[in-house]
Amino acid sequence: MKLFRKVREICVIGIGRFGQAIVQKLLSDRNSNIRLVLIDQDEKHLLQFKDEVDSIYIADCADRKTLESLNVKEFDVVIVATSNNIEIVAALSEIGVKTVIARASNSRHSRVLRQIGVTWIVSPEEETGKKTAILVSDNAITNFTENIVEIQDGFVSSSIYIKNNEIFNKKIRDLSFRSKYNVLVSLIKREDKFFLSSGDFEIQENDLITFIGKLEDIIDVTEFCTRVNNKNK
Repeated sequence: MKLFRKVREICVIGIGRFGQAIVQKLLSDRNSNIRLVLIDQDEKHLLQFKDEVDSIYIADCADRKTLESLNVKEFDVVIVATSNNIEIVAALSEIGVKTVIARASNSRHSRVLRQIGVTWIVSPEEETGKKTAILVSDNAITNFTENIVEIQDGFVSSSIYIKNNEIFNKKIRDLSFRSKYNVLVSLIKREDKFFLSSGDFEIQENDLITFIGKLEDIIDVTEFCTRVNNKNK
């Protein structure tokens, strides 16, 4: 029996090339069960999507009152796709938006964004925009993954908190992450201690496991590791 999936409410601010890449990817997968709202200061950026998304707004998102009037705080994820975004991110932080993904143009910009409350920082490449869309459309990724770092050639490193009681007290070798999900376990963090991966290591609830693999495989293993079962432990 397929469980009901709560609609993910996603707001994209800034519909330039980067923002368009995110929107197009989200729209290409109607099974993602999302409500999509777009905001930009320029109407011409929005018109191409007016019949495909739930709502579009022409607005200046650097203004806190504007954000409040649009109920931006209620969205599960807000993506700030415009490059000139520090004032927008600051305003989002002020109104209490919990999950913000923002575009950084360089390392200094990235540091400033982190200081003012950005959850995820991405580069402005079109391919990264597509990957960002995958991340925000999946609740397990945004809620249970501490970080995702792109390595090269499509491989990423991701650290995931273990919530699935089917995994508790099982050895890494018995879980067959490599054969089932095509990912490798590289590191385990338990409370304040770190452990290198070994087949004999027994995983416990809330262990932070670092995996390496392709993004799509990381998404699959994240869904497995964070699945909350109703069975008694």
